[in-house]
Amino acid sequence: MYEVGVKGQWEGFGFNLALFDQTIKGFQSLAFTGTGFALQNAGQQSVKGFEFDSTIRPTEGLVFTFAMTYLDPLFDDFSGSVLGDLSGVTPAGIPQLAISTSATYTHEFGSSGNKLITRIDYSHESNTPINNGLPTFNAALGNTQIFDREVNLVNGSMTLKLENGIEVGGYVRNLFNDQFLTTEFDGVAQSGMVSGYPSAPRTYGGVVRFKF
Repeated sequence: MYEVGVKGQWEGFGFNLALFDQTIKGFQSLAFTGTGFALQNAGQQSVKGFEFDSTIRPTEGLVFTFAMTYLDPLFDDFSGSVLGDLSGVTPAGIPQLAISTSATYTHEFGSSGNKLITRIDYSHESNTPINNGLPTFNAALGNTQIFDREVNLVNGSMTLKLENGIEVGGYVRNLFNDQFLTTEFDGVAQSGMVSGYPSAPRTYGGVVRFKF
């Protein structure tokens, strides 16, 4: 593995950047075939890419964060998979681009020690195949029917922290009700069927805490 990076820190701004090239030899692959799991030892998998994250504080109480990851993975040698020879194929389930960002504002009520904290965050994963195919569902089609997913999640929260230790807050997750499959696989003992797990829907909630 090769990695090189740089970081910087100034008043109100900081960042980290890392570029890497990683190779894994003899990695293992576990695939569900509908009636059991198939474990194969593969020759080699590699990934190139970079990671970047930053923090910005433009004014008192306001903080922005931004992070991005770019990955370029490859099966260098994987001739014995349950889907056939995957050498030279991009591994599925790894988004090429992942982004996360947030904004947090903390309002202090004078010198009372009471604070109102408001936060919103967003995460994105670029469109990517969930896997490289299904051993029984579409093997006859040469695994040409691949299920994809793209992730766009927005979350928000607001919390009132009182000087006496009481915290009261509310939150929303997946604000815009983004829907996607987190995983999919051959139907259990049902040839020609496919199963999958959906993402969590929009949810609301509240919390009350007391610290002492």
